[in-house]
Amino acid sequence: MVVPMDQAVKRPPVEEGAFTEISSGSFHMPPEAALAMPVQDLARPPIHTIHKTGASQSPTRRRTAVLGTAGIATGILLYETLVAFSVQGLSVYEVAVAVLFAINFFWIALAAVNAVIGFAMQKSTTKKQSPSVGLKVALIIPAYNEHATHVFANACAMLESVNKVRSCHEYALFVLSDTNDLDLAAQEEAAFREARELLGGGAEIFYRRRSQNTDQKAGNIAEWCRQWGGAYDAMVVLDADSVMEGRTINLLADEMAADPDVGLLQTVPRLIKGETYFAKLQQFATAVYGPLLARGLAFWFANEGNYWGHNAIIRTRAFAACAGLPQLAGKGSLSGSIMSHDFVEAALLRRAGWQVRLLPDLGGSYEETPPSLVDHIARDQRWCRGNLQHTRIVSTAGLHPMSRFHLLHGVMSYLAAPLWLLFIGLGLFATMDPPASIFMVGQWPSIARELTLGTNLSPTAGLFATTMVILLLPKLLGLTNLWVNRALIEQWGGWSRVSVSMLIEVLLSAAIAPVLMIQQTRAVVRTLTGRAKGWQPQRRVAKNDTLRELARVHAIESFAGIGLVVGIASGVVSLWLTPVMVGLVFAAPLSALVSRHSSYLFERLGILSVPENTSVPPIVALAQAYLHRFEQDANESFVRLDTLENGADVGGDAIPIIFAPAAAGD
Repeated sequence: MVVPMDQAVKRPPVEEGAFTEISSGSFHMPPEAALAMPVQDLARPPIHTIHKTGASQSPTRRRTAVLGTAGIATGILLYETLVAFSVQGLSVYEVAVAVLFAINFFWIALAAVNAVIGFAMQKSTTKKQSPSVGLKVALIIPAYNEHATHVFANACAMLESVNKVRSCHEYALFVLSDTNDLDLAAQEEAAFREARELLGGGAEIFYRRRSQNTDQKAGNIAEWCRQWGGAYDAMVVLDADSVMEGRTINLLADEMAADPDVGLLQTVPRLIKGETYFAKLQQFATAVYGPLLARGLAFWFANEGNYWGHNAIIRTRAFAACAGLPQLAGKGSLSGSIMSHDFVEAALLRRAGWQVRLLPDLGGSYEETPPSLVDHIARDQRWCRGNLQHTRIVSTAGLHPMSRFHLLHGVMSYLAAPLWLLFIGLGLFATMDPPASIFMVGQWPSIARELTLGTNLSPTAGLFATTMVILLLPKLLGLTNLWVNRALIEQWGGWSRVSVSMLIEVLLSAAIAPVLMIQQTRAVVRTLTGRAKGWQPQRRVAKNDTLRELARVHAIESFAGIGLVVGIASGVVSLWLTPVMVGLVFAAPLSALVSRHSSYLFERLGILSVPENTSVPPIVALAQAYLHRFEQDANESFVRLDTLENGADVGGDAIPIIFAPAAAGD
């Protein structure tokens, strides 16, 4: 389809004099509009609530039901485990093993409860708001040593898309660079100038590169707020690899304009552009199971939701007034700049009285995913330090209890791995005394035995089966949700393809889980011992790592797996740990396999395929068209409008025409 871009930009031309060029970094920005952004005191709550919301009721009953259900299920499993150990008397050591199991099981049970709620609820629809006043909205793309053409292709696509929507809001786009590689910085400069040319002289697209990337992404956005935020009512924060449909951005702006109590609205992005087995695995899992989990979370989070750092709209003055981040005092990895700033910013917004809401079914919000297991591990190691810093922030004065829960959940997302590893390690030790072992004990009187009505199900098998059912319940409900919806299942290629894809996803995820357990434990240890690596840019394209390189990366897992092989062969270690052993022994070859591009057979059969693969979202297709223009000769992709009409060369302010794929049509 031919997409004319002369309709995309309707702003008056930006005068060249409005830009400032200085030697320390690169600036192509509008005139400054300062906005105060004071650093918050985490030890003292605000003297008064900055903003008072309306008389909305906190969903206490919902939260009590959700957390209570997960707690009751955990309590039953804890009781069963303690009864198992008590066959030969209960020791402090055995209680410790049981408690470790219960702590980890609670989070599994909570995910299952969320999935049940999400399955039971109908897909919500966002009502079209009629705001009485339009907002000035800034689209903000922070970038750090990224591929400039990809960043600006996404930027151009979003700015065109949002300006084509009939709206009372005004939009501008800012690429805020922290790039410290001078070659990449030069490419960003060139891409910015080309983007302005492609969009036309009136396009409100701006670019700034800091000479010092103080406080990373959080500092980048805070600096923008302090210098230019005063001119904008709201900001849509994006990642360098994320895109949003113009319609979605406009709905977010409508919702914020219509509800003065909202400080932040978070979408649920879908994963796109997966080409490797690992990326497709992630895409499939989040597309099938993610919507149910997100819907369940939105049900009981209500106005005390969370922020995931991108693809969300934020009220600028609210953010500046109450989300200025302090430095954490002391030395070591848990001090200094707050790394996982998004959770903290959401907590501070809510502390000041602003609503933080999750819109689980809005759609039109996309991001990319790490292409390989190695890249996923690298990202995990970067995030680990920030999430563990939450142990120092969770006691912040004046936080809402749900905000403390979000921070605690962020901590547990990484502490769960060493706790599971410790549980397995203590369980191995227990197998040396079979009568006292959770893996070896035969039968004992318990609630579970009464519920099985005298069947021959052993207590060990009962515990294992219960845990597996709870663990797999979100996946089973996600699959069922597709099966019962004929129109939806057709978008996925039919029930047989989805079923085969789910089976492959479950098997591969089970094999990868022990590897991630070891690697996340390693990240926690490195963080707590001060050996965590600095914040490195995300690798967007899979590298063909050699098996030798992967063997080095996964050396710890391989040695642990070999140890389990020896233990199982000698009868010291239970056969229950065979799945863990397999994943660890084959960590390196498994990592090599999933980092490869998916085979022609997988593509043809539609295995691990999602609807976004067969019907490319318009914004993604438009971004790809812009990327093609950036990377190819102009005559191959663009035709100057005036050249078509009269053959004249109209120079830099020409209005280009994109020959985009048919999927980009309205």
